[in-house]
Amino acid sequence: MNSELVAVLDLGSTKITCLAASADGADGMCIEGVATTPCKGMRRGQVADLEEVSTAIAQVVKKVEAEVDEELETLVVGVTGSHIEGLNSRGMKPIVPAGRKLTHQDVLEVINHSRSVMLSPDREQIQSLPREFRVDDQRNVHKPVGMNGSKLEVLTYIATGQVSSLQNIEQAVVGANRSVEQMVVQGLASGIGVLTHNEMELGTAVVDIGGGTTDIAIFVNGSIAFGASIPLGGLSVTSDLSQLLKCSPEEAERLKLASGCALAKMVDDKQGVDVQQLGQPVARPMQRRVLCEIIESRMREIAKMVGQQIEKSAFGTVLPGGIVLTGGGSAIPGADRLFEETIQRFKVRVAEPSLGSKFQNQVGMATAVGLASFTIQCFDEFAPAEGNLPWRDRVRSLFSMLSR
Repeated sequence: MNSELVAVLDLGSTKITCLAASADGADGMCIEGVATTPCKGMRRGQVADLEEVSTAIAQVVKKVEAEVDEELETLVVGVTGSHIEGLNSRGMKPIVPAGRKLTHQDVLEVINHSRSVMLSPDREQIQSLPREFRVDDQRNVHKPVGMNGSKLEVLTYIATGQVSSLQNIEQAVVGANRSVEQMVVQGLASGIGVLTHNEMELGTAVVDIGGGTTDIAIFVNGSIAFGASIPLGGLSVTSDLSQLLKCSPEEAERLKLASGCALAKMVDDKQGVDVQQLGQPVARPMQRRVLCEIIESRMREIAKMVGQQIEKSAFGTVLPGGIVLTGGGSAIPGADRLFEETIQRFKVRVAEPSLGSKFQNQVGMATAVGLASFTIQCFDEFAPAEGNLPWRDRVRSLFSMLSR
């Protein structure tokens, strides 16, 4: 971006968040402005109402522009949904003459070789993130430029998405008179927002329980190695409560936030709650434990599906950092204990990022903070020297972040 500020957009199923941040020599990033606005135009990571999403984007960006006193013309946008897929691809380049010093061009060529994967016509690459370089027999090389070698290899994590879904998101941004600077997978962003450097290196799964989706990202050796999205989230819990308790979604959400617990056994049998059912003039008293049993049922289903994705990733036995929960769904008391009981072999903690001294911390900010941090600290190390590239052709790395 041409400005010192970077502006990011988190398109959630219940709200849209815009955050502006600047580089900070001491801490890496300083948040300058943040705002949220309700929006029901997104459904499980995909645009369901283009006009509503564009209107909400325009509104929330204007709020942040008023805070920072600067126009935010380009936005880094988080993307999620079941259409997002990730794969690990290898690239190789022989070095001629053998044993010479590796150049920036060698690195760019080997990355481009790793990106040469066949995709169906309805899919396109969103991001390419080099995970590890190998120079001859030396593994876990982060910055190969200047080293001597005869063969250069790279392992790259490539995120892909459905073309139409990505086009709809871009169209919604354009409809708000803004442009897309970069699209970033939300699971990656959430991990950057809440993980420590040690957790990224050791091996940790980040589980972001949003409104319409639950995003999973596994970090190993300092970079993302696996990503997935489950089409269930906090709204699924609210919907269950609304249907089973015969109350409005608004009343269900109030009950979830005020009296909910993800583990019913943590609640005393004698505790009660009042439920305002539809069509009834007087609120109905009921056991709080019944409310929590409904919440636990859906939360346990989400935890089981997360466990299945971790098993599918092939990293299920190499996660010393355990599981880190974030997002609105993780704020339900007992969520960490439920995940530990359900998946069992991992320690679980709940985390939310700090918004700094200027703003009060809020639940559900991991993606926005991670998007900004990724954009500021993970620069285009591997871009060609000639000019700017469209966002689809940029390659970024987490290595610069981890070396700070």
